[in-house]
Amino acid sequence: MDFDPLSDAGPSRYAVESDEEDEYNPLQTGSSKSEEPVEFQIKVVGQSPKSRPLVVAFGDAGKYWAKGAELGEQTGAIMVNNVQVGLIFNPSWTEATIVVSETFTRLPVLAMADYASTLVDEVTPQRVTILDIYPASTYISPVAIPTHDAPIRYLSSQPVKDNTLALFEPPNLIHSTTSAALLSYLTTQQIKTQAALILLPFPRVPAPPPKDLKSSDFSHLTEDEYQWTLEMMNRAHKTLIGFATGQGTVSDWQKPKHSKPAAGAQASSRSTVGEGGMYI
Repeated sequence: MDFDPLSDAGPSRYAVESDEEDEYNPLQTGSSKSEEPVEFQIKVVGQSPKSRPLVVAFGDAGKYWAKGAELGEQTGAIMVNNVQVGLIFNPSWTEATIVVSETFTRLPVLAMADYASTLVDEVTPQRVTILDIYPASTYISPVAIPTHDAPIRYLSSQPVKDNTLALFEPPNLIHSTTSAALLSYLTTQQIKTQAALILLPFPRVPAPPPKDLKSSDFSHLTEDEYQWTLEMMNRAHKTLIGFATGQGTVSDWQKPKHSKPAAGAQASSRSTVGEGGMYI
């Protein structure tokens, strides 16, 4: 049996009919049992002051940034089906409420929209900044940029005057779905919230979201998938807090004392000039 797997249409009927039961049938689909949709119970516990600026740091970027930001004691949490997904802080050096999210477990896609809306409705911020990553190795730009030279990129509802930051431009897409869900929810609010997304370059495309929510894993607390330079983290830190609060002076970000590369992270993050982003 011969058929073209790249054709737009399926093969003709005669091409798949056969008396041989073991012959491949491209039209056959695996049987799937209907599963009940999972319900996600999301709640905010502890202290989360309302109407304050909000800073949300996600994933690998959030985990590494939080270690050097001197956030102090945790004051609250965002629970999803009794699993701690977001950690809430209210440090004395800023008026912003800070949420470090999805650093020890990741949300399934089906939970992201409700997670974002619950957070915004609870805090009711007027300004929001988000910290996340973008895969520098696949970023499409007019000029190829090596991963180790990739800049911090941003999206913002307000003009950004910092010329050390680069705009996150189409046709590139935000790979972090929770960040996208949060930005999407903010645009639907009657009272428009000023928002900015700060994206740190990351050497790899992040893994897709899991199908199921797993318990928080704290066994790799000291390990980081990627360690950005002190200069880049300081720039991101001051932009993150400055946009949310308008603070002209922000204390420096401190290099974490308890941080080491995750197993295999250093080897996979090596880059040469020829391994820069995609260019058109």
